[in-house]
Amino acid sequence: MLKELFEAHFYASFPKKHGVFLQVDECTYQDYFSLVDISACRGCHFVCNIHLANREQLKVHSNKITNVVNLAQVFSYVQEEVGETCDYMLESGQAVALVEMTCTSFNYIKDKRQKARSQLRNTLTLLHTNPDVRSHLETLKERYAVFSWRETFNPTVLDSVAQSMTGMLEMTDEVYSPFNESRFDFDFRLREVRYPDCFEMA
Repeated sequence: MLKELFEAHFYASFPKKHGVFLQVDECTYQDYFSLVDISACRGCHFVCNIHLANREQLKVHSNKITNVVNLAQVFSYVQEEVGETCDYMLESGQAVALVEMTCTSFNYIKDKRQKARSQLRNTLTLLHTNPDVRSHLETLKERYAVFSWRETFNPTVLDSVAQSMTGMLEMTDEVYSPFNESRFDFDFRLREVRYPDCFEMA
């Protein structure tokens, strides 16, 4: 399980802060579930923030049991500054995924995409610094770096002009698919998943 992997090994490479009780929380799912970047939601003023059920930013499906840890918590115990990291790590069978999520408008997706890749790359670098974590990752056959984003508009309040513009933007993005992959660092494969599409764990 990921909890044991981090608690037993990771902090040998990155010493934890003095006086903190080390306890990495891990969630377990199977079939369909969703993820939310809670820390980002706290400072957000969009209408979805009113209702917890409306906050999901990534849908995930796996036929196997999936273990999930919040990497913000994992790195919060570290004594030194490690830079910006991604949101979650998921492991299911022989598959692992690092996930960075955001909410944004289509106009800003290029900047968000670039930043997300930087965060994913930094996280992978940190994880591979530790021999035990690196060895564990290398035993897994399917390795994904996932960037997920959700459009920050409320479809119920769009006027006709805005609806027309949205249609045009979606047409320019028609080559997009949640199954498109490209090479990434450390033998990971990069996927972009646009909410409400679902990320399929292998």
